[in-house]
Amino acid sequence: MSRSRWICLALAVFTVALYAPALSCKFLAFDDPVYVTENRHVQAGLTLPGVAWAFRATVGGNWHPLTMLSHMLDCQIYGLRPWGHHLTNILLHAGNTVLLFLVLMRLTGATWRSACVAVLFSAHPAHVESVAWVAERKDVLSAFFWLLAVWAHVRFVEEFKVQSPKSKVFYRLTILLFALALMAKPMAVTLPFVLLLLDAWPLARVRGRDWPTWRRLVLEKGPLLLLSAVWCGITIWAQGIGQAVATRADLSVSERIVHTMISFVHYLCVMVFPWHLAAYYPYQHHEAAIWGAGAGAALLLVTWLVVAAAPRRPYLAVGWLWFMGMLVPVIGLVQVGGQAWADRYLYLPSIGFIIMVIWAGAEWAARFPIVKLLVPLSGAALAGMTLAELPYWKDTSTLYGRAMEVTANNYLAMTLVGVVDEDNGKPDAAIRLYRQAIACKPSYPEAHFFLGRALETKGRTGEAMIQYGEALRLRPDFDAAQIMAGLLLAGQKKFDEAAVHYQAACKANPESAAAQSDWGIALIKQGRWQESIPHFEQALRLDSTLAEPHHDLGVAYLQTGRLADGTRELETALKLNPDDAAIRLSLGGALNQEQQWAEAAEVLSHPASAEAQFQLGVALEHLGRIGEAVNHYAEALRQKPDFPEALQHSAWIAATDARAELRNGAQAVQMAARACDLTGQKRPSMLLTLAAAYAEAGRFDDAISTIDRAKTLAGSQGQKELEAEAVRLRAAFAGHRPFRGQSN
Repeated sequence: MSRSRWICLALAVFTVALYAPALSCKFLAFDDPVYVTENRHVQAGLTLPGVAWAFRATVGGNWHPLTMLSHMLDCQIYGLRPWGHHLTNILLHAGNTVLLFLVLMRLTGATWRSACVAVLFSAHPAHVESVAWVAERKDVLSAFFWLLAVWAHVRFVEEFKVQSPKSKVFYRLTILLFALALMAKPMAVTLPFVLLLLDAWPLARVRGRDWPTWRRLVLEKGPLLLLSAVWCGITIWAQGIGQAVATRADLSVSERIVHTMISFVHYLCVMVFPWHLAAYYPYQHHEAAIWGAGAGAALLLVTWLVVAAAPRRPYLAVGWLWFMGMLVPVIGLVQVGGQAWADRYLYLPSIGFIIMVIWAGAEWAARFPIVKLLVPLSGAALAGMTLAELPYWKDTSTLYGRAMEVTANNYLAMTLVGVVDEDNGKPDAAIRLYRQAIACKPSYPEAHFFLGRALETKGRTGEAMIQYGEALRLRPDFDAAQIMAGLLLAGQKKFDEAAVHYQAACKANPESAAAQSDWGIALIKQGRWQESIPHFEQALRLDSTLAEPHHDLGVAYLQTGRLADGTRELETALKLNPDDAAIRLSLGGALNQEQQWAEAAEVLSHPASAEAQFQLGVALEHLGRIGEAVNHYAEALRQKPDFPEALQHSAWIAATDARAELRNGAQAVQMAARACDLTGQKRPSMLLTLAAAYAEAGRFDDAISTIDRAKTLAGSQGQKELEAEAVRLRAAFAGHRPFRGQSN
């Protein structure tokens, strides 16, 4: 095997081994839900509807369909097992490391320098965020196609020099790979600029101020520049939809300029001294202008020095401009999100800086051989820092707890750690963190929302509603806050006010199945069963994998007389959530109504509630398993003594069963009379049971008078079958005979 192949293998093994600890990391509570863990389209795997959605949806303020398809493929293969998603990121980073080596070696012919650049790229701890965070798949995936596009451009130049027809193939391939890189992450837009730098060095297609040649090379990049322009427009549109772009009211022009200068210096410092890294750096609006001016002056000086040295050391200018130029889309001129900067933005720009260091170091090593030791020492140091950084990414609490340690006023970190505390049953600790976050940034709607949620769990609903209102004042399209406000109001029976919030939630997020479902539940609480049905149906059109809307829709169908439809929905709900006792109870009751006694008994085989015990008893009674039915009725009455239906069925068996050991006239009278009292003497079936109990107890006059009342009541209610049965029972009681062996 050739030396370059051995190097490729070594680089791949080194990278995978270095990042292996990331395989034990969990999904994070920030962005991972949007991309994977709460994204129904992604969790469904690679499907035709999912592919169509990926190409029309914006996620996280970006349009990056290729990234979403990669997450879908991971879910297809690994499901929601985090290690699989992390493995894909690690393999992509390893592939990028190998690609970087091969591209640089082809560009420069310098094998060992290219290998050194690749090692430092692989090991630099600033890249931990891009590799260890599932939501940052877009970084490593975009870089993969970006590097392939650079390789295709190099091949185009090689073939173009010899006038080979293959040059057109590689030219088109460059455009295609660039488009794929953009569809993974729009930060790839700077590729044409980097290719122009590479045309100067090391490809040496132009020298100095040869403007005609520069003009020709720029025109050659025309399709790439057009793609960049289009993607810039798409990105601004997508981030505008997600309200990720700060407006001029949020940041003044002077603030942006000062922050931009300081950001460049920050990224340089991270490249040289990569410690105290954080997953989120809050934006500070009080940066002193003098610091911005000083940073700007330093950057201009360095730029002038490297450009002046370009004739003798072109790699300095190329590396520096690569580093600076690739950061331009994310440096803060157009501020996206609330972060001041992010380590992940260094993933590709860092290559330019590392090229500067390695090529300059090689020159120094020729004069001072001891310099050669710096590369392995630097690589080992960076790898050590990466290994030290990876454990912070194991879960949300650890990662953002670390961010709170190394940054000031980190409101987002406080909020996320608070969410974890709340989920772990520590609402008081969560409330303290949410209040700290609000003190740091009163205009942060998420902190108000989560504070409201925590206060609601503590029963402080008035305070909770105030916080939901503040979250919605700051962000009117905050659909989760609209839903929680609606639920709170519905719980207070303020249904009209709740409906306003549900309607707003559906408008803010038309794909919110939760909003539609909760709206339907609010209507059910008002007894408006028919009106609730369209909301549950819409929720299921949005996400058919949710068990609760299937259950609620099934119950609504049953209440409106659609027995078969209700049973079907309840069966679907049970398949989606087999352990849900409420679903089993509803389905068991529906199957009993359809006289599918065996199926009902199977569904209710492990009853928990009194209602479930009763429904199982009904099924067993109709299956002829009377003794078992009696036991379940007894358990239902133990849990709920005033359960009229259970009292009635128990009384009927005690009054009419053919087996003497199951009959008890006095007990039957007691239970049937109680059932009648609980139902206001208004249900003829209850009166029939009481009449049968009187007959079993030998009180035939009472039996006849009661059966006459039952017959009259059944006739007035139009219950012809019960009226006819009352006539049959009266004939038996008139002959002083108790009724036997027939169920009503």
